[in-house]
Amino acid sequence: MKLTSLKSYRVIRFLLEHPVSSQLEISRKTEVALGYVNKIVNYLYDINIVAKKSRRCILREPIRLLELISFERPLKWLEVASFRLPTTSIIKSEELIGNICQKHQVGYAFTVFSGLRRYFEYHISYPSVHVYVDDAKVVERIERGEGAVPIILLKPDRPDILAGSSEIEGYGVCDRIQIIVDLFSGGLGRDAAMKFLEVIQRGDEKDSG
Repeated sequence: MKLTSLKSYRVIRFLLEHPVSSQLEISRKTEVALGYVNKIVNYLYDINIVAKKSRRCILREPIRLLELISFERPLKWLEVASFRLPTTSIIKSEELIGNICQKHQVGYAFTVFSGLRRYFEYHISYPSVHVYVDDAKVVERIERGEGAVPIILLKPDRPDILAGSSEIEGYGVCDRIQIIVDLFSGGLGRDAAMKFLEVIQRGDEKDSG
């Protein structure tokens, strides 16, 4: 079973955010047919990622689930451009990319650490800026430089990546679960992904509205 297919991924996202739920609840909230939800849950049960108890399904092994997703969908596969800007900081680099995308009406959303910091205080200096764009040709409008921060443009592999993004602090940002998946799939943010997932499941991340 391909967990990153459109319908499967909707179920997986829900399980990550709601680790204790019922198949009926999953079906209603994701609008995925109950029979298909049952198929996914049974698959995850057979490989000991999900447990079943009193008509509830319980996500026991979120790390293993994220590992399966990252195996099917390495973030590296989505890279369409990598370059540097004439900027000296992460914040200035993000501002420049966001402003250029807005100016040229290019759909975009920050992810990985650039997305994480809009939701969650994770005290680490991250090495690069990752951003999904719906038109990779925007790179032709960006002035290159010798700054210290690599900019990595990503191609959205599903329509919900940009459609489900939000405006935070004036810039487009991926939703919380997408950021967790991308942190984990990128390889360098797995600790941050798991800490943020714990915060989401407890419901106590900072207000980003």
